[in-house]
Amino acid sequence: MFEDINKTYFLLAVVGITLLYLFIRRLKEKTRISISEPGKFLRDLGLLSIVDDGSLMELMLSNVELDKPVARVMSENENQPNVWILDGDLDDDFDSFDYRMRGYITPEGFIYKQFYKNDKPVLVGYTARLKEPNKPTIKGKRSWTSLWLESELYAFEVNPDGSIPDKPLTKRVGYACKSGIAFNGKRPVTFEAKACATALLYQKYGPKEKKNIIYREPVYGWNDTALLTAIVYSVIFMILYFTYTCMLNKPLLGNDFYAVFILYGCYYALWALIRQFKIDSIENSHSIQPHLDMLNKGLGLKRFDSAIAILCSIAAYYIYFFMDYDLLPLIGAVMYGISHNALANKIRRPWKIVTNFDEERNMNDESYEIMPFASMTPPSGEMVRVFDWDLDSSNGRKLHGNLTVHFSMDLYEQMRTENPFYSQDTQKSKHVRVAEMIHRMLNDHIYSERVRYIASYIINEANFAKLDEINRLQFALDFVQEPNIEYVQDRYSKSIQYAPEYMRYPDETLYDQEGDCDCKSLLAGMILYYMGYKVLFISSAIRQHTAIAIEFKENDWLSTVFSSYSSFENAIIVHNHRKYVYCETTGDGFRIGQLVDEMRVDDFETRIEIEKEEE
Repeated sequence: MFEDINKTYFLLAVVGITLLYLFIRRLKEKTRISISEPGKFLRDLGLLSIVDDGSLMELMLSNVELDKPVARVMSENENQPNVWILDGDLDDDFDSFDYRMRGYITPEGFIYKQFYKNDKPVLVGYTARLKEPNKPTIKGKRSWTSLWLESELYAFEVNPDGSIPDKPLTKRVGYACKSGIAFNGKRPVTFEAKACATALLYQKYGPKEKKNIIYREPVYGWNDTALLTAIVYSVIFMILYFTYTCMLNKPLLGNDFYAVFILYGCYYALWALIRQFKIDSIENSHSIQPHLDMLNKGLGLKRFDSAIAILCSIAAYYIYFFMDYDLLPLIGAVMYGISHNALANKIRRPWKIVTNFDEERNMNDESYEIMPFASMTPPSGEMVRVFDWDLDSSNGRKLHGNLTVHFSMDLYEQMRTENPFYSQDTQKSKHVRVAEMIHRMLNDHIYSERVRYIASYIINEANFAKLDEINRLQFALDFVQEPNIEYVQDRYSKSIQYAPEYMRYPDETLYDQEGDCDCKSLLAGMILYYMGYKVLFISSAIRQHTAIAIEFKENDWLSTVFSSYSSFENAIIVHNHRKYVYCETTGDGFRIGQLVDEMRVDDFETRIEIEKEEE
C-alpha cells in the first residue's frame, strides 16, 4: 500500500501539517475561563468572546440546548468595566434575557461587588499571577512553552475584612487564559483580567451551577468512545484489507513495518472524529451517551476484557513472526479500545440483578413493580436535564448521584395542558385536584415513566453502595431537595407564568428543575412509592406548607435508628392505624424526621395516601 510513498517525507508532511494547524489555532484570539470553590481544582466554564467592536464581551456556556450569553463585561467606563450576570434560570425559554450588575474590576486588578449604583462597593477579590498570588495585577503571565501566545491570570478571594490572604492559593476561585494575537495593549483593563472578574463574580453570584445543564467529564472525555472507535476502525480496516487482498490481489502492508504505524495512527484520527460526533450529538439534544454506556458495559466485564487482550497478544505475536504485517494495526486498535474500556471506572461495575425493595415487603403487589435500572430503557425525548446530588448521611456515608433524563416536549406540553391546576379553576378543591393527579400517575404509565426510571436508578446506586435503609431513603429525599430541584414559589416562577397557585406533575417539576413544596413533595412521594414504600402526601392550610411521610413499623428500621432521639415522637403521624414519619422536601440538609422550625405534624390536616386503588 505504501511502497510508492517516501516514508520520511510523508511523516514530515503529517507532522508539519499538524504543527501548522496547532499554531493557527493558537493565533486565533480567545479567552478561556475556569472557576472553582476556594482551594479546589479549577473547572472549565466557557469562552469569553468579543462582540460589538470590543465594547462588550459575552461568556458562552457549552450545554445541551442553551445558546445565549450568561455574563457580559460592559466597557462603558474603560477604567471600571462592569460585569453583568444573567438574572434568572439558565434554561429559561424566553428570547429576552435579563442581566443584573454584579460588580466591576479596576485597572489595579481589584474586584468589587456592587449590585446597584447606589450600593457601597465591597472588595471581594483581585487578579494576580499564580507565582505571585499576593501581588494584584491585571497583566497575565506568558511563557515560551506557549510561544508567548497565551496569557494566564488567576482570581483570588480576599479576607472578610478586605485584606489579601496570607495563603492566597487557598482562595483561588477563578482562572482565565487568553490565547492568540490581539492588539489591545492600550486598554486600561486586559481581557484576561475582565475574564477573571467575570469568573469570580459568576462563581459567587451567578445562577447555581447545579441548575445549569452542563455536561462534564466523562461525557466530554475520551475513554467512553475508545471501544466504539475500535469497532468502527475494525470495520473500515477489514473493508480495506479485503479490497486489497481479494480484489487487487496485493498485500495491504506486507512486511513494511513503518506502514504499520502510519495505518495504526489513523485510529487516533478516527477516535477524535467519533468523540466530536458524540459531543455534537449531546449539544444538539440527541445524546448517544446511553448507547455508549450500554456498549461499554456489555464488554466491560473483566473476564471478557482479559480474554480479548490475551487473544490479541497471541495474534500479534503470531502475525509479527510468521505472517505479513497486514493485520497488526487492527490488532493494536482492538487492544487499545479494550484497555481503555477496562480502565473506565463506571465500566468496572458488572451487571447484576438487584431487588427493587426489601424482601420483607409485599413482592406480589403489582403497584410496586419496577424494573432494575440496568434493564430499563431510558425515557426518550429531544430535551435533556442533568441531575447531580450527594447523600446527606447522618453517619458519614458517601454517595454521589448523577443522572441524565430525556424529556419529550409533546408529552410535557400535554401534561401541562391536562394539569388540573392549569385552568386556575377553583371550583374543585385542592385536595380533589391532587387526588386526580395521583390517580392519573398511578394508572397511566406514561405519566410515571421518568419517576420509575429515577427510582430504579436510586435503588441501583444504593444497592451497589450497600446503603442501609435509612441512607437509602435519605438519598431519594436528597434528590428532590435543593440545589438539585430549586425551591421557587409559584408567584415567582417564570416557567408557569407566575401563576398564583399551580402544582406540577413530577415530569413538569423535573423538566423545570424547580417547584414549591407541593411540587417537590409530589415528586418525592412518587419516587418513594415506586421504590416500594407506603407514602402519605400531607398538606397544611394553616402553615401553607406541604410535605410527605413514609410508613414504618414498630420493629422497623426507623425505630432502631431514632430510638435515642427524644424528639422522634414529634415527627410521627398516625393515619388509618399506620405510623408514618415526616419528611421535608424543600431546602437542603433536611433529614428524615426533621421538621421545619415551629412546625408540628398535627398542623397537616390534609392527608392523601399514594396508593393504587383496588379494582
